[in-house]
Amino acid sequence: MEAEDLSKAEDRTEDPGSRHGDQPAVVQPEVPLGGWPPGPTALWDMLERQFLEYEQLTHGNPDERQKSLLSLLPLFLKAWEHSVGIICFPSLQRLAEDTCDQLARELQKALSGKPAEKAREAARQLLWWKGDVDQDGHLLLKSVYVLTGTDSETLGRVAESGLPALLLRCLYLFFAFPVEKDELFEIDVQVQRMFVQMLLNICSEARALEGLLSGSDLQALLIATTCLREHSCCFWKEPTFCVLRAISKAQTLGIIQYLQATDCMRLSLQSLSRLAGTLPAPEVSEAMNLILGFVKDSYPVSAALFLEFENAEGYPLLLKVLLQYDGLPQSEVDPHLEELLGLVVWLTTCGKSELKVFDSVTYPQLEGFKFYQEASGVTVKNLQAFQVLQNVFHKSSDSVLCTQVLSAIRTLWAWNARNFFLLEWTLQPISQFVELVPLKPALVQVHFFRLLEALVFELHYVPHEILRKVQHLIKESPEPSCTLVALQSILSIAGGDPLFNDIFRDSGLLGLLLAQLRRQAKIMRKSGNKESTSGDQDLEKELTCVMLRTVVTLLKGSVRNAVVLKDHGMVPFIKIFLDHECYREASLSILEQLSVINAEEYMSIIVGALCSSTQGELQLKLDLLKSLLRILETPKGRAAFRVCSGFNGLLSLLSDLEGSLQEPPLQAWGAVTPGQTLELVLHTLCAVSAALHLDPVNGDFFRRNGLFEKLAEDLCLLGCFGASEEEGAALHSGADTKARPFADLLSAAFSCSSSLPPRVQSCLQVLGFLDSMASGTLHLRGDLKESLRAMQEPIVDTRKGEAGSDPRGDCKQWPDLEERVEEGGAAIAQPGMVCVMVRLLPRLYHGDHPQLSEEIQCSLASHIQSLVKSEKSRQVVCEAGMLRTLVTSCHRALSTRSSPLHSRLIRICEKLASQAIEPDVLRQFLRLGIPPPLSAANKTLNSSHVHGGTPGRAGSQTAPPGTAEGRGAAPLDASPRWTGAGQALPSLGASQDSTTALQTALSLISMTSPRNLQPQRAALAPSFVEFDMTVEGYGCLFIPTLSTIMGTSTEYSISGGIGTGSARPFPPPGGLTFSCWFLVSRHGAASEGHPLRFLTLVRHLSRTKVPYVCFSVSLCPDDLSLVVSTEEKEFQPLDVMEPEDDSEPSGGRQLLVRCSQLLTCGQWHHLAVVVTKEMKRHCTISTYLDGQGIGSAKMLYIQALPGPFLSMDPSLFVDVYGYIATPQVWKQKSSLIWRLGSTYLFEEAISVETLEVINKLGPRYCGNFQAVHAQGEDRDSEAVPLVAEERVSFGLHVASSSVTTAADIRSAYNEVDSRLIAKEMNILSRDNVTPVLLLRNCASHLSGSLRTIGAVAVGQLGVRVFHSSPAASSLDFVGGPAILLGLISLATDDHTMYAAMKVLHSVLTSNAMCDRLMRHLCGYEVMALLLRRKVSLLNHRIFQLVLSVAGTAELGFRPSAISNVGVFQHILCNFELWMNTADNLELALFSHLVEILQSPREGPRNAEVAHQAGLIPKLVFLISEPSLTPSKIPTIIAILGCQLRGHFSIQDLLSWKPNIWKDNLAQEPVAGDAAQCNIFPSTSSVL
Repeated sequence: MEAEDLSKAEDRTEDPGSRHGDQPAVVQPEVPLGGWPPGPTALWDMLERQFLEYEQLTHGNPDERQKSLLSLLPLFLKAWEHSVGIICFPSLQRLAEDTCDQLARELQKALSGKPAEKAREAARQLLWWKGDVDQDGHLLLKSVYVLTGTDSETLGRVAESGLPALLLRCLYLFFAFPVEKDELFEIDVQVQRMFVQMLLNICSEARALEGLLSGSDLQALLIATTCLREHSCCFWKEPTFCVLRAISKAQTLGIIQYLQATDCMRLSLQSLSRLAGTLPAPEVSEAMNLILGFVKDSYPVSAALFLEFENAEGYPLLLKVLLQYDGLPQSEVDPHLEELLGLVVWLTTCGKSELKVFDSVTYPQLEGFKFYQEASGVTVKNLQAFQVLQNVFHKSSDSVLCTQVLSAIRTLWAWNARNFFLLEWTLQPISQFVELVPLKPALVQVHFFRLLEALVFELHYVPHEILRKVQHLIKESPEPSCTLVALQSILSIAGGDPLFNDIFRDSGLLGLLLAQLRRQAKIMRKSGNKESTSGDQDLEKELTCVMLRTVVTLLKGSVRNAVVLKDHGMVPFIKIFLDHECYREASLSILEQLSVINAEEYMSIIVGALCSSTQGELQLKLDLLKSLLRILETPKGRAAFRVCSGFNGLLSLLSDLEGSLQEPPLQAWGAVTPGQTLELVLHTLCAVSAALHLDPVNGDFFRRNGLFEKLAEDLCLLGCFGASEEEGAALHSGADTKARPFADLLSAAFSCSSSLPPRVQSCLQVLGFLDSMASGTLHLRGDLKESLRAMQEPIVDTRKGEAGSDPRGDCKQWPDLEERVEEGGAAIAQPGMVCVMVRLLPRLYHGDHPQLSEEIQCSLASHIQSLVKSEKSRQVVCEAGMLRTLVTSCHRALSTRSSPLHSRLIRICEKLASQAIEPDVLRQFLRLGIPPPLSAANKTLNSSHVHGGTPGRAGSQTAPPGTAEGRGAAPLDASPRWTGAGQALPSLGASQDSTTALQTALSLISMTSPRNLQPQRAALAPSFVEFDMTVEGYGCLFIPTLSTIMGTSTEYSISGGIGTGSARPFPPPGGLTFSCWFLVSRHGAASEGHPLRFLTLVRHLSRTKVPYVCFSVSLCPDDLSLVVSTEEKEFQPLDVMEPEDDSEPSGGRQLLVRCSQLLTCGQWHHLAVVVTKEMKRHCTISTYLDGQGIGSAKMLYIQALPGPFLSMDPSLFVDVYGYIATPQVWKQKSSLIWRLGSTYLFEEAISVETLEVINKLGPRYCGNFQAVHAQGEDRDSEAVPLVAEERVSFGLHVASSSVTTAADIRSAYNEVDSRLIAKEMNILSRDNVTPVLLLRNCASHLSGSLRTIGAVAVGQLGVRVFHSSPAASSLDFVGGPAILLGLISLATDDHTMYAAMKVLHSVLTSNAMCDRLMRHLCGYEVMALLLRRKVSLLNHRIFQLVLSVAGTAELGFRPSAISNVGVFQHILCNFELWMNTADNLELALFSHLVEILQSPREGPRNAEVAHQAGLIPKLVFLISEPSLTPSKIPTIIAILGCQLRGHFSIQDLLSWKPNIWKDNLAQEPVAGDAAQCNIFPSTSSVL
C-alpha cells in the first residue's frame, strides 16, 4: 500500500508523547505491592473500570466529561503499547465515537471562520506536540490514529463523526499553504505519518470514504496537485499524492459521480496543459500519472472519467508531456516516465469493441506459429492511445524515451500476441520504425532489433515485410553502425530456425551478402591484406565479420544455399579471408559447409593452405587443422582427405618442422617456442588420428603406403629425438634399470614445473600423443589447446592419452575418457602407432643424459609390454607387423644381453611370437647376438645355406626308417642328412656358445609353449574370425550365392558363384552337413537375447519383397541350448519380428539340444550338424559336439520354395545366400564374443566315422578333405578323400583369405556376387577403395556344380580377423628340426640340454608338421646320436621330457599312449644310450616300459607300436651284452613277456644279428607258439 511506502520513506521516530520523560501528568495506574509494573490485562481492566466511571458522567458538565475522556486516553495508549497492538477493550466503539467527536469538534473550532493560512496554523497548533503545554489535540490525534487501525465497525463510528472531511481539509491546507521554516523536526514527521495513515485507513472503508465527499475539499485537493503552484508544500506533496492514489484505488460509483459533478477531470487537464511547458517534465508526468490513475481505477466501474479524459484533449496532452523528456539528460529512466508509459499502454486496451482486421499472414511461417481470429486476453482497442507512443518514437531522438516506447510495445505483445497483428495491420508501427531506426541513437537501434528478434522468437512469427525493409536498409547502408546492428539481428534470427535459410535465400539477402563479401575481398586483395587501425576501418572489419558469420549461419544445414554460394563463384574470394585472423573462423566455417556438396574441394583448399603456409604462420596452421578435424568426423570428409593427398600433406607439415625441437633450435625456428611447435605437432597428429579412426579404407591406405614408417621418420627429424642405435653411444651396464612407470614420466613431462631437460620433455610429450593415438582417443579431446598444457590423470592399465605443450603455460588437468578394456589390458585402436613408438624407442637415447635416457627407454618398453598383456592386443599388433618392426628397429638392444632393454624387448618378442611371427622375422630373431662370419666366403656360404633347399636334400635320402638296416645304420647314415639340415642355421655352429643357445632355447620355450589345451592334446591356436557384439551389436560373414534356383526361362547371367558346372540344387537332395570349429570368449547374458548364430541360410524369390530364413543353427543364450531349425521365417529387422517366446515354432521344424555342460569358454570346440534326407519331406537331424553325439530328432526337411510359395513362375529365380554370426538387420548389442575357425558345408550326410576324423584333424586343418591322413596312421600310406568333391559346397578358413575390393571381385568373379556383397556392405559395386576381406572357398577348384566364391566380413568394429602363425609353426619354414637339434648339439650343461629338450617337446607336441619333418630328415636318429654324444648331461628331468614327447607320460589331458613313434623307436628304445647315463636312467626306462605295456587301457596298442619299433630284437641284443647286470634281467624278461604274448615273429629273431644267435641260442627247433619255445637262455649260457 501507499501508506507502507510512505512509512518506509519517512524516519521511524518515536512519538514524543510516548516517552516517559515527556509524558503529561495524567492519572497513573496503581502499582502492585511487588513493585512490578502491571501487565496488559491489568491495564485493560483498569481502563474498563475508569471508562465505566467516565460513562456515569453522561449528564454531567461537558467540560468535566471532556477532561475525564482526556484522562482515559493515556491509559488507553499505554495498554495498546503493552499489548503489541492487540486491543482487548469491550467498549472500544463507544470510546472511538467519543474520541472522534471530540477531535472533530476541536478541528472544527480551529478551522472555522479563519483564512487559509491561519486555519493551517491553527490546525498545526492543535495537532502538533507542544511539550509540557496543552497537548490535548495531539493526544486525540494519536488516539484516533490507533482507533482507525482496528476494525471496520470502529471506522464506521469515525465516519459518523464527520472527521474524514475535516482531515481531508487539513491535508489540503498543509499541502497548498506551506509554512516557511528551514528545518523539519521529528515531531513533524511523526504527526505527518499518523495523519496520513488515518486518511489511508479511512479510504479502506466504504462508509468512511463517503465522508470524504461531503464537501469540495477533494476537488480542491485534486486541482491543487495539477496546478502545481510553486509555493505548495514539498514536505506534504508525497503524502498528498499517496492519499489521492488511495482514494483513486478505492473508487466507488459515488466518487466517480462526485468527480463528474465537480468537473475535476476537465479542470485538472486544463490546468496541467497550461503549465506543461513551464514546469519540469518529471513533475508534469507525476501529475499526469495521478489523473490517469483516477481514469484507470474508475474504468472497471464506469467509463465516464475515461470519456471525459478523451473529450478534454487528453491524448495531445499526453504526447506533449512525453515529448518534454526529449533531449533531457537522463542517466537512468525516470520512474514517473516509466509509470506514465505504462498508463498509456493501458489506455490502448480501453475501448468498446475489438479492432477488426483481415488475416494478412504471409507464409511460410515457423512451426509454432498460430494466428487466432478470436479475441482472447487483453487486446488493443484504442488506436489513439497507441498513436501517442508511435508519434513519440517518430518525433523523439532521446535514447531513453525511445527505448521505453519500444519496451511498452513489447509489453503489449507479451499481454497478447494478437496485439502485434492488430497494430501492424492498421498503423504499421514496426514497418515505419525500420525507416526511422538509422536516425535514432545506437542504443535505440539495438533495442529495436531486439524487439524484432522477440517477434520471431517469442511470437514465432516471420514478418516478411519487415524483414524485406531491414534487408533494404542493409543494402542501402545509410549508417554503417546501424547496418552492423541490423546484420547482427539478422544473424540471430537466421540461427533460430532452418526455415530462415530458405527465406533469406529467396529474399535475396544471401546474394546481397555474397556480393558485399566479394567486393570486400577484392579490396583486400588489391591492398595486399594490409591491416588498418582507423576507427572506420575497425567498423568495416566488424561489419565484414558479421556478414561472414551470417553467411555461415545461412549455409548450415542448407545444401541449396551452399550451391548458391558455389554458383556465385565465391570459393576463391572466401580463400582470401583466410589470411586475416579475424575473418578466418567464419571463412573456415563457410568452407566446411561447402564440404557437404564437394568435400574434395574443401580438402584441396585446406591441404593446399597447410602446405603453402610459411614457418611463421603457426596460428594459421592450427586454425586449418582444427577445421580439418571437424570435417574428418564424417565418412565423406575422411574419404576426400585420402583422395586429396591429405596424409602426405600432414606428414609434410611434420617434416617441415625439422630441427624445431633441437637445443638450440635451427635458425629458422628461433622465434618459435617449443610449446608452439608441440601444439602444432599435437593438432597434426590429431588430424591423422581422426582420419584413421573407425575408417578401414584410410587405415588400409595408411598401412599399404608405408605412412606409419614415414610418420616415425618425420617425428625423428623434429630434433628432440637422438640418433639411431647404430649411431648412438655404447650401451651401459647390463644392470636392470629401475625405471619409473611410463605414466609418471608423462605426468612429469606435462607438469607445469617439470625438471626434465627440454629435449627429453619434448620426446615424452610426443610419445604421449602417440600413445593416445594408439588408444584412439587423441582426436576426441574437447579443448585441444588446453589439453596441450594439461597434465594427465592415469587411466586403465597406467596408460595415458597425452597432449601437452609449453610446460610453463597454465596447468589444467585433462578429463578422463572411457576406454574399452579387454582381459585386463587397454584396447589398441591403432596398432600401427604402437609400431611407431617402437621405431622411436632406440632414438630416445641422449648422450648428455644417459641414465635418464635409459630410464625412459625401459619405461616405454615396459609400457609397450603392458599394452600387449592381453591375447587380443597381441594378435592386433601382430597383424600390424610389430614383431618385424621390433626386430628391425631395436636390433642392437635385442642382440646385446647387457642392454637394460634386452630382457623387456625379448619378453615382448616372446609374447607376440606365441601368436604370430613370420618365418623371416623368426630367422632374424634366432640370429640375434651371433657375430657375423669372419670372411666373405663364409658369409656367402652361410647365406646360401639359409636360403638354400635344405628340405630338398633331406628329402632325397632313400633309406626308409623302420627296417633293420635303416635302424642299424641310423647313426652313420643320418650324419650327411643332418649336415645339410644343420647348415640351415649356420648361427648354431661352433661360434655360438652355450649361453647363447640357452637364451635362444628359453625364448623358444616361451614362444612355443601351447596356449590352448584341447581335451586330447595341446594344439596351436588356429586362424580365426572373431565376432564381437559389444560395440556395434552385429558382425558376420556373408556368403553370397550358395545356390541359384532358376526357372525354365531364366537367363543364366543372373547366377553368381564360381565354377563351370550347372546350378547347384537347393535344398540338397541327399541332405547336408554343417561343420565348424568355434570358441566362445564370453557368452551373452540371457537378458540380452542375442544368440550365437552359427549359420543362417536365407532364400529370396525374385520380384518379391521379403526374403525367408530356411535353415539356421544357433546357440540360445538362455540355457546354452543348440537350436537347429528348418522353419521358414521372414528375414527382417528385430523390431519388426515377433519375440521368439511369443510364437512357438511350427511342429517338427526345430530341434533343441542342451549342451551347457559340454561348452567351455576359451576352448575350441567342433560342431557338426548332420541332416539326413529321408522319404518324402522328412529328415533326421543329428548334432555332434567334439565328435560326440548330443542330440537327434526327426524333422521336416527344408521346403522346396521360400515362404508361402508353392510354385514358381518360369521367369523367376530363387537366390540362396547365408550368414555366419549376426547380420546388420538383426543388430543388437550384447556381451557375446566368439571366434570361428574352419567352416564347411557338405551336401550329404557324412558318417560318424568321418566326423571323428575331422575332429582329430583339429581346428588348424585348412584343406578340403580330399587327401586326409588320420592322426595316428602311417603317414606313408596313401591319403584318402573323406567327402566326394562335388559334395563340398564351401570351405572357409582364414588361411586362404585376402583383402580385396568390390571392383576386384567384380572383375575376378562376377557382377552378381559383387553387387550382392556391395549391397550387404552398403557400398557401390564398383567401389575400388573399401577393403573387403574375402575368405575364398577352398572347394572352388573342385569339380561339381556352381559354388559360392566364399564369404566376406561385414562389420567395421564387430569383426576381427587373425592369421595365426605361432613360432612353433613358423619354425618349419626356417629349418624346423634342424634348429631344434642344433640347440641340443650346442648344449654344454644340463640346463641348456633341458631347455633344448623342452623346446623340442613344445614343438613336437603342438605341431604335427614338425614330426613329419623329423621323420623325413631322419631327425630322431640324429637326435639319438646327439644324445649319445652328450650322455653325461642326461638326467631324470630330461628323461621325463623324452617320455612326454613320446606321449607315454601322462601330462594334462593326454593318455599314456605312444603318440610319437619316432621318439619311442630311436630314443627310448635306444638302450645303448640309456645304459651309459650317470643316473642309471635305464632302470627308470625299463620300469616305464613295463608300465605302459601292462596298461589295461593303452597296453595292447603300445605293445603293437613297440613291436613295429623292433623292441624284441633290441631287448634280445641287450641281454647278450656282457655289461648287463643280473638285477636288470627280470625286468627285461618281463618286457619281453608282454611283447611276445601279443606280438611274436620268428623273423624278429632270425633277422637280428645271426652271428649272435648262432653263438648263444640253443639249436632246438623253434615252435610257432612262444609258449612252447624256450628262447630265454640262462645268464651263464649267454655269457
